[in-house]
Amino acid sequence: MITIKHLIIFKEVARVKSMSKAAENLYISQPSISQKIQEIESYYNVKLFQRYSKSLGISQEGKLFLEYANKILAEIEALDKTFFHNKDDIKLRIGTTLTIGILLAPKLFSKLKEEHPKINLDVYVDNTNKIENKILENSLDIAIIEGDLNHENIIQEHLLEDEVVLVCSKEHYLYNFNKIKPSQLANEKFIAREKGSGSRSKLEKYMIFYKVPYSISWQCHGWQTVIEAALYNHGLALLPKSLIEKEIEENKLHIINVEGCNWNSSFSICYHKNKAWNQNLEIVKNYIKNFVLETF
Repeated sequence: MITIKHLIIFKEVARVKSMSKAAENLYISQPSISQKIQEIESYYNVKLFQRYSKSLGISQEGKLFLEYANKILAEIEALDKTFFHNKDDIKLRIGTTLTIGILLAPKLFSKLKEEHPKINLDVYVDNTNKIENKILENSLDIAIIEGDLNHENIIQEHLLEDEVVLVCSKEHYLYNFNKIKPSQLANEKFIAREKGSGSRSKLEKYMIFYKVPYSISWQCHGWQTVIEAALYNHGLALLPKSLIEKEIEENKLHIINVEGCNWNSSFSICYHKNKAWNQNLEIVKNYIKNFVLETF
């Protein structure tokens, strides 16, 4: 018989791709971890992992089993929240991408707390790829993101468009150009966010589409570093216009329009399609929607 403990152990092994690391994280002996995985495999007659010399790779059967495990554990968590948790201390886990973390999150969640004091939030801010993974593994209840998630198990509800612009410093030779062709970006150096971010993915897709060679001279985990590097002329940068309005107004950064290129992104609410929905999640989702529409 497969128990909740089996599912929790399997999920952690799948997450860290190591039985020894999972044993350390769960404070369980490694032989016990191995035994539980073997029991699942024997019970369903499947192979959940491919064993390599230094790590584990999850099999196709393992990926399917993980989907069911996440769904079952999410339902159990919702059940516990309903019947065991103090109703005066309702906790939800919400994620945002970095742009939203800067522009919206502090004020949004402060206002939410004022109007719904019984709802407490654990907030996680990271790039789009990390947020997607957290939703899939049920580490987040709901998220606000920029860009697109294309996973079939994630529901994405569009909120609004976010204007993204290509900029250079006043020392860059393109400062005197208002509009250029994509080919004029050939061999330019770019300042970009890290792999997995929405803006980085958009830049890569456009340059591949137009067959334009380029290089990433700076890779930054955070917008402020991108802005500073652009100001000091270390390359071109794609940036949300709302983050650099002052620099544009003061002519420290210049917007370059590229023919045929629309860099704009979108803000969306995302959650797993199998998420165990409840009244508090509905309150938070509707509050986010109204706040964003009123703010922008």
